[in-house]
Amino acid sequence: MEIRKITKEDAAKASRIYALSWKIAYRNIVPQNYLDSLSLDRWTPFLKDSLFDGYVLIEDGEYIATTSISPAREEEMQGWGEIISLYVLPEYFYKGYGKKLLEFAVSELKSQGFNDTFLWVLEENRQGRDFYERNNFIPNGDKTIIKIDGKELVEMRYVYNQNTKPSYK
Repeated sequence: MEIRKITKEDAAKASRIYALSWKIAYRNIVPQNYLDSLSLDRWTPFLKDSLFDGYVLIEDGEYIATTSISPAREEEMQGWGEIISLYVLPEYFYKGYGKKLLEFAVSELKSQGFNDTFLWVLEENRQGRDFYERNNFIPNGDKTIIKIDGKELVEMRYVYNQNTKPSYK
């Protein structure tokens, strides 16, 4: 298994991971018309020119997962590291790849000088929330509203709690 920075040549493969993951993970959360309209290259331009650090997890030549991290984008969270995204191909859900990539993202942010890490997750995304909770992230009570295809969705801020051991519920 290899985790490395996304190159311009990796962008299309990482975009494919985003799109396929969204289509499964956000079913019955994000409007279906929006999910159906997502092309596999939807995120390619963003990933090629991103100001964030993007990484891919590759095993045996297969692109399996991707993450993007950065210093906090919000003024009130200055000094924190942020995990902007973490997506795994659906056929690799529950096989430990997401956990490996999440551990890498937290470690990479720490190596960049961020002792505290947070991320946003859709409130209705119980699968995602359970994953983060099993891996030492806890909701801190902050919420925000985003709109996707006209639907208002609540995002919850989760913060990394390095003082707890992972639970395996």
